[in-house]
Amino acid sequence: MGSHLRLCTAATLPLACLFCFVINAELYSLRGLTSDTSEPAVPSPELKVQLDHHISSLVENVTFDSYHYVGVGEVRRITNAQEGYHMSGYFDKSPWSADGSKLLYQRIEFYDRGMSVVDHLQIGVVDMANPNGPQLEFLVNTTAWNFQQGTMLQWLGWSDSIIIYNARIAPNKFAGVMYDIVQRKEVATLPLPLYSINYNGTIAVSLNFARLYVARRDYGYVVDDLVQAQEKANRCPDDDGVWLMTDIRDTANIRPRLVVSVRRAFEAAAHQGLKDPFTQQEYGSKFPDIDPLTLQRECLHWINHAQLNREGTKIMFLYRSAYCTYWRNFKTFAFTVDIATGELWRVPLAHGSHHDFGWDDNLISCDSTGYYYAKPKTFAVSLGRPEEVAHGGDGHCSFAPTSNQFILSDTYPRLNPGFQAPARTLFTWDLVRNRTSIIGHYSPVREGKHITTRVDLHPRWSRDGRYVCFDSTHEGLGRQVYVAKVYKKALVRPGVDVVTRPPRKVFLDLGARTGDSVEKMLIKTHTDYADYIIHAFECNPDNMALIKDGLSRLSVKYSLRPEQVVLVEAAAWIQDGTLSFHMDSRNVGVDGQPGKTGGSLFDSPHALGSLVTVPSVDFSKYLESTVQYIDHVICKIDIEGAEYELLTHMIRRGSIILCDVVMIEWHSRFRTQWRGWDAELESMLKALHIHVVRIG
Repeated sequence: MGSHLRLCTAATLPLACLFCFVINAELYSLRGLTSDTSEPAVPSPELKVQLDHHISSLVENVTFDSYHYVGVGEVRRITNAQEGYHMSGYFDKSPWSADGSKLLYQRIEFYDRGMSVVDHLQIGVVDMANPNGPQLEFLVNTTAWNFQQGTMLQWLGWSDSIIIYNARIAPNKFAGVMYDIVQRKEVATLPLPLYSINYNGTIAVSLNFARLYVARRDYGYVVDDLVQAQEKANRCPDDDGVWLMTDIRDTANIRPRLVVSVRRAFEAAAHQGLKDPFTQQEYGSKFPDIDPLTLQRECLHWINHAQLNREGTKIMFLYRSAYCTYWRNFKTFAFTVDIATGELWRVPLAHGSHHDFGWDDNLISCDSTGYYYAKPKTFAVSLGRPEEVAHGGDGHCSFAPTSNQFILSDTYPRLNPGFQAPARTLFTWDLVRNRTSIIGHYSPVREGKHITTRVDLHPRWSRDGRYVCFDSTHEGLGRQVYVAKVYKKALVRPGVDVVTRPPRKVFLDLGARTGDSVEKMLIKTHTDYADYIIHAFECNPDNMALIKDGLSRLSVKYSLRPEQVVLVEAAAWIQDGTLSFHMDSRNVGVDGQPGKTGGSLFDSPHALGSLVTVPSVDFSKYLESTVQYIDHVICKIDIEGAEYELLTHMIRRGSIILCDVVMIEWHSRFRTQWRGWDAELESMLKALHIHVVRIG
């Protein structure tokens, strides 16, 4: 950019809506699009045909699905019931490879009885990209598994070839294993079994699976009676708990570190007050009024569900206590721990059962009392439960791959209208709009008499956010794996985009004038302006002092950080360079504001003054270099008639699909050659699922 631009580096921000798309040469080559940017745009039937062609290509691109597992709204069983029983894994681990071409799953010989040390699980992969159709291949067996979570099978970060799972390396000893599915061989072993890994596959968390077998057989691995007795005797250990392994790809130098012990978690739960010191909110769980030393000595204490955040800086886990005479079942306390400092934060409000981390440390927790949204040491909010599943009990909740706005969850079996038997409900939930989409209801069939043999849906997102995968017995075929398509458009493009940062929310104000549109956006009650980066474009020399003062005032009023406000002192146009600009000769405008805040590149009632030369920016290129596919972008366009050339240019380049919302004032009233094109262009944008809002 030239010296006339005043730009700031945007900070990492949480929350994003779905379906923003970055366009580049790779995209064009992948989808057969062209980057035709021939100018000028002259309104004509030929231009309409040309733009319709570009729109069709863009629609195909943003909805393009190489593998077509199943259509939108449909559900498909992807495992062969004649070959045995199958499972995918736990709800917080996606079975899809980064490029979406492969799907991991696990085969078991039974699902309705207890396990032994010799019962094995087969690990397989389905190649959806094979030209001869989906191809299944089994890779390796393991005896380190359980009914609820399998063997913690998952891809190593964004790899398309390396998987990681747990194996039994001695009768009562377990380890994590990295396996190359291309070379068909084990390539590395971790010193401890893994429970979860971070988004990029560089850090792993481990728990004691022998202790879990004693406390909850559906989450541990089978060990012999001697080891079980030892774990039972060690009621509240200070040398066991949540273990961390860093730089796991450098397996020779891994030194596991105890991040938080079971004893420390118990003491934090037993000795803390009734309220969180940061949010002043009450805790959801508490111990009865009994001497802590008695509880420590007589109850069994353990840790479960230890999940890393996406950035690899925090772990959320459940500390639990049971097997004593003071309460039924078990007590649960939800915590996060900072990996660097070891600082614990107990999640207020939530009782704790299942949870997931989104971007920027935002977390979701769900239990029998409802859903809770929180951020460590910052806030906790009770979301209640969607009306459609209000009586669904506990669930398995997870954020969409690139968004903290959408969650996927399920329920335990319950009665539903139109169903004779209790059924599990699978749904997505738009937290911003409070909209629930029911994917389906699935009744359990012959799942075994013991609770450990239940077949929870454990729904899992695909990497691009279009599909969900789940386990079920509803067809009466035993435990099988199913795929449903929930969105037509993708959150990320498999094989092209790798998500390396949180999504951002961006407001681009084209024709910023005095900053009045920015303020209107900020005062919307539904707008969390603290999450937005604002790019204000203004080229009118008479407005420069006004816009600078306005943005400065708004920054103070709304406590905006300096990096959130970007002023671009140029016209948003179709090319970089300079333009002739018609100044505004009015003293007072029709809105009572200073009249000289108008002006235009074209003749209009607001632009009858002298001609001046102003800098211009190719807004399409600017947009492509500023935002990414995953970001939520609101583009307000009020540029006094130049919107026609600008939108035509963006459609030709393909950058238009980076926008989620276009707020626009049309000016065909004085650019008469474009009369009728307002509706044409709006129709094109809506075909791309871009929300159009008329202003002015």
